[in-house]
Amino acid sequence: MTGTASGAERVARNALLKVAVQATRLLSLVFVILAARALGPTGFGKFTFAYALATLLGAALDLGMHSVLVRGVARARTETAEQWAAAVTLKLALLVPVGLVFALFPVLTRRPLDTTVAVWLLGTALALQSFIELAVSVFTAFERLEFELGLRLAEKLLLFGVGVGGLLLGGGLWLVTGTFALAAAASLALAVALVHRRFARLAWRWHASGARALGRALGPVALAFVLAFTATRLVPLLVALLAGDAAAGYFGAAVRVLDVLMVVPIALSAAVYPVLARTRPADPRFRRLFVQSGEVLLFVGLPLTLALAYGASWLVALVYGTRYEPAAALLRVLGLAACLSFLNYFLGFVFLALDRPGRLLGVAATGLVASAVLTPGLVMVGGAAGGSVALVLVETIALTGALVGLAPLVGLPFGMGAVKAGAAAAGAALVAGALPAGSVWRLGAALAVYAGGVLALRPVPVALWGRVVRAAVWDGRARPGVVGDE
Repeated sequence: MTGTASGAERVARNALLKVAVQATRLLSLVFVILAARALGPTGFGKFTFAYALATLLGAALDLGMHSVLVRGVARARTETAEQWAAAVTLKLALLVPVGLVFALFPVLTRRPLDTTVAVWLLGTALALQSFIELAVSVFTAFERLEFELGLRLAEKLLLFGVGVGGLLLGGGLWLVTGTFALAAAASLALAVALVHRRFARLAWRWHASGARALGRALGPVALAFVLAFTATRLVPLLVALLAGDAAAGYFGAAVRVLDVLMVVPIALSAAVYPVLARTRPADPRFRRLFVQSGEVLLFVGLPLTLALAYGASWLVALVYGTRYEPAAALLRVLGLAACLSFLNYFLGFVFLALDRPGRLLGVAATGLVASAVLTPGLVMVGGAAGGSVALVLVETIALTGALVGLAPLVGLPFGMGAVKAGAAAAGAALVAGALPAGSVWRLGAALAVYAGGVLALRPVPVALWGRVVRAAVWDGRARPGVVGDE
């Protein structure tokens, strides 16, 4: 196929590219799994604590800025360099006070020396990643995700090569966390070079006025992002603080599986969000794309939930080994959060496309309050298992709030396709649940019945899959507005 693709095919192609981008995370996942085996539950619990804390630093530097940058560049590509300078200036201004608080936290809480250094190294890595995301925002706004694919692949290959080599030589916690910082530094240099050569002629300058304007524009978006991020990341931190490093290690192992599954909403949102941002809400195409996206997330998320519910023991044994057996029970519970987190992630971008950050802030605040109220008690009573239940409840409450906030604006992201997918999943759960507990056939039965229900009910239109196939073979030419393109 030659020439430009239709809008639907372009969205599908970008989603496929984003899937490929997220697939590169398998290299870092394998590295983390090898690190978990080498460090053991207690050592990996320290890594989980350090990573959870570092992600809070990353969130404080993000503040929803990347989503706002995607929206701004998608609507005005000629102003890319100006918007880039404003975003970099604002991030640097935030890094000084936030970074100082971050660096002091493990010291003030009297964490062991190895944990403290791990926090600092992972914090460095996440701070650098925050600046890398500015480049990724430009790639996304221009709908040129093949550049992100190359960037991520280079970063993960460096992380995997250096990290695994270090583990084979006997490296420990500091080696693992230091490798993340090294890979992020190299990736940032490549990211800036790509943006400068292909999309906008960047010239470094301290853009104070632009940073102030961006800060005012972020407003509730920034606060909403921090609150939503903290609501979920608070759980592993409280598990580590209240239940100990070993419990945090088991919990962290289970959560890492969910992190990998997030490739689904990340890929879909990256492809759909720029289109929604440019489309008026009253346009029927907005509603159609909104509903189709929600149904695709359910269609993919439900079998993943079934797979975790009935295959967690096998998966944990295969990935982490027998020492992490307690993580299987946690993963079965966390599987319930899969579809919930898929939808929550996507609906956040819908609020931004609608320019309704106030409602997004209300949803995020509700989730954080729920997390702060529910998590400590559940963890103190049930340890890591209580943390798993808390995470499911927080996602449920946040999704309910998001649906209530969106309903009067664009309705619900569900049609008959969602009903059909739900019916197929319910039938699969009933059949698998009727088999004896511990039966090796439960996972196969659940997935087989779901697949049969999908074939019979066809929750996703055949025409939509046709667009995906055409997008996979589209050569992607004639995309205007990129520096260096013909």
